[in-house]
Amino acid sequence: MNRRLRNALKGITGTDIERRRRAMEPFVRATFETFIRFLYRYLGNEVECEDVLEDVYADIWENPDRLRNVDSEKQLVKTVYLYYMRKRLRQVYSRMNRYLSLSQKDMKNLMAPELDVLEMMSESELKQTLRRTLNKLKARERRAIELWMTGFSNRAIANELKTTVGAVKMLIFRTIIKLKQMMRDYADET
Repeated sequence: MNRRLRNALKGITGTDIERRRRAMEPFVRATFETFIRFLYRYLGNEVECEDVLEDVYADIWENPDRLRNVDSEKQLVKTVYLYYMRKRLRQVYSRMNRYLSLSQKDMKNLMAPELDVLEMMSESELKQTLRRTLNKLKARERRAIELWMTGFSNRAIANELKTTVGAVKMLIFRTIIKLKQMMRDYADET
């Protein structure tokens, strides 16, 4: 957990209202991406996710006691889910899918989701893992992916690598498959 988030958590769980108010903004900034990604997995609607998250942050403001002993981002996500997010998620889900019945597995998943290792990582940890994975690629594969990630067209990449557009498409396709497998292997290790 980074220092900014740790300080924001200390501020939110403190007794001084002014300190709590000042700590809420950094807390929201540090957690918004993680929480919205988590919610989007279930709702699939960005507007609904933002509405739920707004209510979750309001609940955290009103009753931050559950966050006092949180010392990792993984624990933070689980705590926020169990004590602040779960009820609202169920309400929205049932409202959106009024006419659909949920299977037992889906209901269990709404109660206690299985979190992927990659979903539990902070953005900085994910970037660091991706960098390590990119460094394991061959130089040509890494260069093609880096150019592709910065927005170069296939033709521009082909000119840079001195090859054909078809070869670039195949190289990028195979490299992405290779990266996915490396990330899966990393997730299985941890």
